[in-house]
Amino acid sequence: MNLVWLDFVRDHARCARGDFLARIRDPHLLLPPLGEPDDAASFRTVKLRGGAIGGAARGAVETLAPVRKRADSNVFALMVTVGRASNNDVVVPDGRVSKFHCYLRRVASTWTISDASSMNGTWVDGRPLPAQGSLPLGPSARVRLGDGLELEFLEPEALYERVLAASALVG
Repeated sequence: MNLVWLDFVRDHARCARGDFLARIRDPHLLLPPLGEPDDAASFRTVKLRGGAIGGAARGAVETLAPVRKRADSNVFALMVTVGRASNNDVVVPDGRVSKFHCYLRRVASTWTISDASSMNGTWVDGRPLPAQGSLPLGPSARVRLGDGLELEFLEPEALYERVLAASALVG
């Protein structure tokens, strides 16, 4: 379940670092404002040729998705799946994202991301992932899905710092 970013900031802005880190143990993905997918986009991935499509719907907001398995999501026990289909652990309703676009795994103390042969590709901090290849994720890595959909991977410590910075702007 995705959380509204500004609500999360308001709820956690006054937490001490230790309290925050005791409560928030999973990394999160910060998603940009997304539009509502139309019927065609929700059924098939749009192959892009050099330009982004769509855009945020009026009133759309940034959301925050925990990087963890959903109990009812899918059979891939060792990976957190990301994609447009509703059976993914992190659902990203955007036509630039494949139904099963990529997945994240914890290997020892490091999170990695792997492309699942998506149609429009996956990038980490500007580096493209080869089809079915993987890269480690830093504590505040930038992840791009498809043509221009930018997410931010935030380990709990980096998420705390991001909340503090955002709370200064929100007030």
